[in-house]
Amino acid sequence: CPGDIDVYGFGKMSLIGAAWNTPTDRAGPIEVQDGVMPYMKSRAYFGNTCSDGAYVPSEYAEVFALGHTLSYTVDLSGVECGCNFAFYLTAMRQNSHISECADYYCDANEVCGVSCAEIDIMEASKAAWYSTLHGAKDRKGAGKGYGMDRRQWTSRQYGPYGVCIDTRHPFQVSASFHTNASGWLESMEVELAQYGKPCTLSLSITEYDLPDGGSGMEEMTRAMSQGMTPVISYWGRGADMQWLDGIGSDHLGPCSTDTPDQCSETALLVGLSLQRISETTVAFAK
Repeated sequence: CPGDIDVYGFGKMSLIGAAWNTPTDRAGPIEVQDGVMPYMKSRAYFGNTCSDGAYVPSEYAEVFALGHTLSYTVDLSGVECGCNFAFYLTAMRQNSHISECADYYCDANEVCGVSCAEIDIMEASKAAWYSTLHGAKDRKGAGKGYGMDRRQWTSRQYGPYGVCIDTRHPFQVSASFHTNASGWLESMEVELAQYGKPCTLSLSITEYDLPDGGSGMEEMTRAMSQGMTPVISYWGRGADMQWLDGIGSDHLGPCSTDTPDQCSETALLVGLSLQRISETTVAFAK
């Protein structure tokens, strides 16, 4: 149990560290100080409480994000090409399968052998950013950002010395989950802002068709209505990250080669908050 943090608009949350990064690879540690500091190959779950011993799904937090904005400040300054600092939501509180990692972890890519709905608010490095909605059986999902195959932004706008987001310094992230008149998820709106910069970066995911022809937005709504668990992870060494940061077929992606050995040992997320969209105010990372 690494420690507790205060989440504005939600209250105290306990961090629950994963023992295994994958079923065959031990996880790194997590530190909780002013924020959450994951070490390389670490993963942690936000919980209502944390107790020693066996993992218990009822300890995992249920965040009801529909109609709300999740905001935080992130420092990616040491997350080089080949590494991925991720903050996301999964339906693991409702998962009854212990998983190959022995902690009931689930996601759309079945990293620990169990699949469930997943909302990637941030999969990122200094050079790349992806935000993605995943149905439980949809590894690709529906997403936007800048990286191997996404061109909503450019390396001039986002990256080291970026004119809108200079990833050598901390910046603020907000993810808003707008609903329609029936209460269904209508869009995920993500915005990046940085103090002193003349522009922000934003993306909007409003449509999501599942591979089987079903509605991805309906599946996301059902998962979010039951409450989803925030997860934080930092990884890359020993993995292929070109799916995130490669140059792509047009050669306009950020990283021609990956250098995970040059990544910092830790990354940092601070100032997590959960507010109703009508109450959200703009703040900047200083």
